[in-house]
Amino acid sequence: MNHLCKNCGAALCSDETALYRKLIFRAATEYLCMDCLAVELRTSREKLQMLIDYYHRTGICSLFAKDC
Repeated sequence: MNHLCKNCGAALCSDETALYRKLIFRAATEYLCMDCLAVELRTSREKLQMLIDYYHRTGICSLFAKDC
């Protein structure tokens, strides 16, 4: 299923939807892209990417697939 950012309309990969679900709302049906989420959370895209990398590396969250 293809998802788009609810703010800017950018196409999202599964890691972006997984991160939104992990940080914002597990049952979300609308999502923010990494850039819009970074603005919303007042952080950087790089820090969000580091968090995604952490979840991939540790395997502690089943939301994160390796297709992005």
